[in-house]
Amino acid sequence: MKKLSIALVSMMILALVLSACATPTAAPTNAPATVATQAPAVAAPKGDIVIGNLQDQSGGMKALSIVLTYAAQMKINEINAAGGINGHQIKMITYDTRSDVNEAINAYHRLVEQDKVVAVFGPPVSNIGIALAPVAEALKVPIVGLFMDDNAIIQPSGNPWTYMFLGQDSAAVQGKTIAAYTLNELKTKKIAVLYNLQNSYSVGLANAFEGLVIAKGGTIVDQETYTTTDKDFRAQLTKIKAANPDAIYFPSYPVEIPLIYTQAFELGITVPMIGSNSVPPTGLKAGTDPAATTNTFYPYGVNPFDPELTTWAAKYKAIYNADPIAQSYSGADAFGIMVQAITACGDMITSDCITKEMNKVQNYKGFQGMITMSPTRHQPDALPMAIMSIEKGDPKFVTFYTPDGPVE
Repeated sequence: MKKLSIALVSMMILALVLSACATPTAAPTNAPATVATQAPAVAAPKGDIVIGNLQDQSGGMKALSIVLTYAAQMKINEINAAGGINGHQIKMITYDTRSDVNEAINAYHRLVEQDKVVAVFGPPVSNIGIALAPVAEALKVPIVGLFMDDNAIIQPSGNPWTYMFLGQDSAAVQGKTIAAYTLNELKTKKIAVLYNLQNSYSVGLANAFEGLVIAKGGTIVDQETYTTTDKDFRAQLTKIKAANPDAIYFPSYPVEIPLIYTQAFELGITVPMIGSNSVPPTGLKAGTDPAATTNTFYPYGVNPFDPELTTWAAKYKAIYNADPIAQSYSGADAFGIMVQAITACGDMITSDCITKEMNKVQNYKGFQGMITMSPTRHQPDALPMAIMSIEKGDPKFVTFYTPDGPVE
């Protein structure tokens, strides 16, 4: 009996071993799924979208350039909090250009070659935009910015630079818009111009302004120039006063604007002073006598008192403890159209795809209006500009205008 029990146990062990070694039989196709196959798949985290940011953080243009970084960061925070773009978070790497062309070119190389960015958010500095255009043509990473001079986005041949895109009206559109307003609404015929001959932004605005004035039968009674390092404009303003103009156009950068206002006021010049979209914030700062800016007008990308904009402005101020200026809104739009292009690339987010999609941007609802990117000019189809005046040191909206006249 004992021998029989031992034999049975041995047979059972052998059966178990053979069963373990046998090839399993495939489950029928209609068999219920196991618990393991019913568990949801966990997607691996997607990589960051790395975007470069070239801005003047410490040079003469920081008053306009820093606000672009602020606007972009607000957009990034909102997008990332909502899950990112197609599941990708945005990471922005910022380099300070110090308002220096060579510094900007070197920084662009670092962003492309070391940081591996897929796109770059550019500064509101035309000289830098012009210098970057041929470099971008070689490195093939798109730059979307506020460099207003047409030479930053249009080649001498008339074709657009492949990788340069403007997110607001160009200097040509702005100069013609304020010229039309000056002639039509202020009823001026004789106009003097004071501009920076070393600054392509200033030169571009002056050329566009003068061209439309002459085409419409006006006269440029005096044209005075200065250089970037000048701080005293009394000699030029004295000559202008002697020419007895009906108005003075001075398309200048922020550091120069309060000096020109103040010195013109000291010389007893009382004709309208026509500025550029760089007037805020320096033209309105506490150090500028409000009396010096009483009779002044300038074009602006938006009407800052529009109720649709004030909610965003309040949020901006809560974060940065400062009021947004024109470049805040146009900077947000420029970054927004770049995001639209990136989003259109799906999961194949490359510099080449972003460049192609930038040419297809249509009907982007921005602060400046509905933006459609021209594929032949790499800038928005002309947007109406707000004409602003200054009363007791504070900005006041007057009307919307284009080179062809007022807009409802």
